[in-house]
Amino acid sequence: MKKEEFEQQIQAMIPRPSPETTADLYELGLEVLDAQGQQDILAALDFIARNFDRSVLQSAYEIIRHGSAALPGEMVAAAVFLQNGDTSAQMAQMADAGHLMCFYTPREMGEVSPLAVCAVIENGKTKDFYSTRFGSFGPEETFSRAKAYAKQRNVTVTQALQRVTVSEEIGLALPGMAKALSDIFKRCPAVAAHITFDVDQSRVSVEYNPLWEKTLPPKRRESRGKPPKNLTR
Repeated sequence: MKKEEFEQQIQAMIPRPSPETTADLYELGLEVLDAQGQQDILAALDFIARNFDRSVLQSAYEIIRHGSAALPGEMVAAAVFLQNGDTSAQMAQMADAGHLMCFYTPREMGEVSPLAVCAVIENGKTKDFYSTRFGSFGPEETFSRAKAYAKQRNVTVTQALQRVTVSEEIGLALPGMAKALSDIFKRCPAVAAHITFDVDQSRVSVEYNPLWEKTLPPKRRESRGKPPKNLTR
């Protein structure tokens, strides 16, 4: 992507762009990322623009000004914490420490958010997780696989859900992310749903975020077909 095109898209997207910050992001795309680096940066910022507050978009754009560049997926992770009141400087520190890695990276403009909060209730205790793949897996199928794995390996279902061999859909890799996503649920479209795996009741429930549902394309909204709110397995 030519620098002029990148600058034009940043100008149209960011509330208060600066030539220096935009130039730094363009260079990041050239030096650190692959041939699609600039497009990945724009896709991440576009995702933030559509799913978070405008102030969050501005702050995510400015992370690179604080001495540590955030890669596209790290920008999205940072946006979750920024929505909860953290600062660009704090996010630069987290990026430098590797605390924003391995999160969701949009691959093209206009992607619908696949972020979700997950809670597991087992033996009266609740454990919080998150997902970056909501919409690409069936929660009830994941629950069934986890229960089968737990029985075979003599572990809890909560432990089974953390095993990659059982489910790549559920994560706990980033410290504080599950709570941060839970805190912004229904405050912005970024978090699609809250999934509860109730082992004690052998039930899965999915609560959708109305703000997220409004971001769906009309055809997908009509045809996607929600699963029942309570799914028993």
